[in-house]
Amino acid sequence: MLLIIVDYRSIAGIIHSLTKLGVSIYDSSGKPVGQFQDNPVASFERVSPVAEILREVKNFQQTDYLSYVDPARLSYVAVRLSTPADGAVVVGPFLTNSQTTDEISTIMIQNSFKISDRNQLEQFYQSLPILSPDQLTDVGVLLVNLFIKSPVNAQQGAQITRSIQPREKSVVVVNSEHRNQIEQNYSNEDKITHAIATGNEVAVNELNQTMGRLFDSFSNRIPNKPLRSSKNICFVFNTICRIAAHKGGVHPVYLDDMSEKYALLIERQISIAGLHKLVNSMTEDYCQLVQSTSTPGFSPIVRRAADYVLLNLGDPLSLSETAQEIGVNASFLSRRFKNEIGITFTDYVNLKRVQQAKYFLSSQTSTITDVALMTGFSTINYFTKVFKKVTGETPKEFRMKTAVSHASK
Repeated sequence: MLLIIVDYRSIAGIIHSLTKLGVSIYDSSGKPVGQFQDNPVASFERVSPVAEILREVKNFQQTDYLSYVDPARLSYVAVRLSTPADGAVVVGPFLTNSQTTDEISTIMIQNSFKISDRNQLEQFYQSLPILSPDQLTDVGVLLVNLFIKSPVNAQQGAQITRSIQPREKSVVVVNSEHRNQIEQNYSNEDKITHAIATGNEVAVNELNQTMGRLFDSFSNRIPNKPLRSSKNICFVFNTICRIAAHKGGVHPVYLDDMSEKYALLIERQISIAGLHKLVNSMTEDYCQLVQSTSTPGFSPIVRRAADYVLLNLGDPLSLSETAQEIGVNASFLSRRFKNEIGITFTDYVNLKRVQQAKYFLSSQTSTITDVALMTGFSTINYFTKVFKKVTGETPKEFRMKTAVSHASK
């Protein structure tokens, strides 16, 4: 039995290597005996789907496969294994449709996620492969055919490597026009990184008009591979944007999420036009990150307190707990907060919660009660009171106004 499990592991490893899909082998008790997974989902699953998948495939024929979608819209394909008895091979998670920001908000509400989970959850969904219905079927057929019997070992019969005859390298002449283009590229790069660091959204939008030309000028860095060349410069630019946002006072946790998100999206692009759109989105997102989460000009103590608030916005927050977390006296922190930010600690927490609540209210996909609980308010009445104090209108009035505004566009 152990030999067969090892063989199954080999097949699972090959599938994962070629498709980049997660592949797991489970015995009849649900214990994993082999896993190849790039997208761990334990923190996003309220209930593991493994037990239900095992129950479903238990009576399957070896030519059957199961398609399974969990409450978080994560998809899996599974087949039964004859050895070990009643075990299963499960491929996933993956998506069958890309999830919009509004749809992810709905998933958060339906699965009782907190606002603090949003960035990580969005990054996770954007990292998952998306399979069409035909591709899902192909995966099922592949699993049935590969796991219906024990695999045979393969050996390399021969290896042939042919070398390319060296050619004379050409000398690149940097003329005045070429030099001016290079200087303009670096000038634009400096301007847009400064705009991101200062959260200047107007300047970012204006400079985005020139970014396409900048990336086109690098598209021949790898001969005959313009898409690969453009992706490489996008990776570099992602790093530049991350450094700019860090200089603007954004916490490393947010930067890591954002940087990883765009690294994955860059690699998944299939056209240079898609990369152009992605770069515009990238600069705008980094700029908005500076606007919404940066703590520039604050003292180290107040910055640590503000960062703690932003990273735990969906959880209960108090001045005493925050002070304890950052290692200072609560009364001292209260005074410093009021002096530097101009509002009390509680007002700052409520302001940031209302800012997030406005985002979810605009999506029109969740109830006002859901939004209140997700953003850390204990009751709908308190949420309504604070929201009106900050914005001058109730959550219901804000949602109605937003709906009218969207309808008129």
